[in-house]
Amino acid sequence: MAMGRDSQKRRTRKALVEAAGRLIAEGRRPSVAEVADAADISRRTAYRYFPSAEQLSVEAALEATRQNMELSIEAGPIDEPVSDRVARLVDALSQMTLDNEMLLRQMIRFTIDRDAIEPGVPPRPSRRLEYVERALTPLQGTLDQDELDRLTHALTVVIGIESTIVLRDICGLDSAEILRVQQWAAQALVTAAGGGARRRKIP
Repeated sequence: MAMGRDSQKRRTRKALVEAAGRLIAEGRRPSVAEVADAADISRRTAYRYFPSAEQLSVEAALEATRQNMELSIEAGPIDEPVSDRVARLVDALSQMTLDNEMLLRQMIRFTIDRDAIEPGVPPRPSRRLEYVERALTPLQGTLDQDELDRLTHALTVVIGIESTIVLRDICGLDSAEILRVQQWAAQALVTAAGGGARRRKIP
């Protein structure tokens, strides 16, 4: 039952973001109320997920990158090692982060002080988690669920905007060095979990 509620909450958030994207594509700057109406979701619910139109617009812009991310993850042969899928995920997410770094920093600013919207609904969307889950799909049934969950969660830590901020702002690395570190960390986790069919050489 809890899983069903979580899925519904994801669908609600996605419906709001997609409605915002459609309105923005029409050249409008919609309010949260206008997006709620377009998504056929109550305004009260919409404001729980997105307190400001600015935050909703940022999310809509970032959601527009989803298709390219998913295509990148699935671009290899059907029997490829999971390590190759993860490598493509890291490459694609690194490029997306580089292209949208200011938007992603804004997203952090909007959500860093927010509590969960409600139990089971974190203040930020789960795109990165969904991308990692997709990349690790071949490991379902190979690792037990606890191990797979641990690997999934660990990978979300070492890639994406927060990792990039630490490596750039604190470690002083440039974009190429950031990608090398993120690839190394991701592959180390896959290998430690037993999900790498062969050891990848990080360029």
